[in-house]
Amino acid sequence: MHTLLRPLAAVGALAATTGLAIAQVNSNNSTLNNGGDVVFLFSSPSSGFTAAANPPDATGDWYYKVWKGNQSLNHVTPLGSVMEVDGFYESLFDTFWGTIGSPTSSSADFYARTLGPAVLSTVNPGVYEPLFATAGFTTETLVLVGNSGFGNPCTVAPSLCSPPGSTCPPTGFVNGYLVELNFSSTPGTGVILPADGTAASDTALTYFVNGGMTATGGGCGLGDYGLQDVHSTDETQRDDFGGVNPDGGFQLGGGGPLAEAVVSMLEANLTFRDAILNLQANTGGAGVEVGDNGGGATNAIRLDTSSGLSTLGIEMRDLASAGGINIAVAGFSLTPIPNPGVPVFGGLANLLIVPDGVFNSTAVPGAITPTVFVFTSEGAFTGPQFPLPPLVPVPGVPLLYGQGIIIDLSGPGPGAARGTGVSSTG
Repeated sequence: MHTLLRPLAAVGALAATTGLAIAQVNSNNSTLNNGGDVVFLFSSPSSGFTAAANPPDATGDWYYKVWKGNQSLNHVTPLGSVMEVDGFYESLFDTFWGTIGSPTSSSADFYARTLGPAVLSTVNPGVYEPLFATAGFTTETLVLVGNSGFGNPCTVAPSLCSPPGSTCPPTGFVNGYLVELNFSSTPGTGVILPADGTAASDTALTYFVNGGMTATGGGCGLGDYGLQDVHSTDETQRDDFGGVNPDGGFQLGGGGPLAEAVVSMLEANLTFRDAILNLQANTGGAGVEVGDNGGGATNAIRLDTSSGLSTLGIEMRDLASAGGINIAVAGFSLTPIPNPGVPVFGGLANLLIVPDGVFNSTAVPGAITPTVFVFTSEGAFTGPQFPLPPLVPVPGVPLLYGQGIIIDLSGPGPGAARGTGVSSTG
């Protein structure tokens, strides 16, 4: 577990795996947002069971984010057409951390979360939601983290609080921590997600808000409310579905899933053991959008090219390769190869895109190198941006497919090869 202190403004919303390791394993971040802006409060008192409820309360407050097979869950590994989640990169805030060392000390609980199937909504056209919202819990994996045990940020970093050295942050702000959680020690011990590039691999990450928390009164005036829903509110993804984000939403007190705004997306990241390829894009000349810990934003997977000024590039992530000598090559193609693809490099990697003319013009060599975006060690290679002409998208149908290969040159013999999954824009 890695942590970093983090202050953030609080706003009102309209609304089973245990035993975490303390060492970073591989943790290749998949972000799908351009950085957190606000942290949301839900019902007050919050609706739901305890942080350790198994199963969690599907009738309470919860929120979610979707990774789809034809966007990012398309990979072949020694375990098959799967990808392995080995942790989370997220925030944990509390409106009152209590007085350290006293019987009234308060340390925030992490929200329970599930990883499971995502399906198209029968109410909101084009919008994905967790399958359990309509079918109940089926094949979801429940991850229970429990109490953080973290101390009051005002004690750890007095300058964050007002006045300095007091127990509360400035009015309108909450204090907390940026956290990387790791729970997988060896291949196969994490959460295994289907990744065959089809709708069968569509996956929802859902956080369940702890029940009984209040957002009024208390030691700092905002009750005692643990907060994890940090959101980006300035995404520039293309609007295909009437002002809503098709890959994210929330529920308040059993009212059913609601799609969030097209400019909004949950910040929390999945981290993967597998080498991954994040798409990074510049929408209409406004600048390349990346997450707080690198990666890419929603504008890259649903790219608006109408201006003729948009560009697209890649970021490859593979912490396992960062400590050695390697060559990393990634490019785009107009044509996918159905999973499981074509074995290459003696079967050490699988090619999942056709090396066509587009690939030959965009394949850029580099190397995965040690990188620190915020505070954790990462391994990354970021390629150049390529201009895109105005394209006519078909919602839900990819336009370009990207994949990368990493060749390890550290050993005395022929280098081992490691492929990323395929990520697409469309």
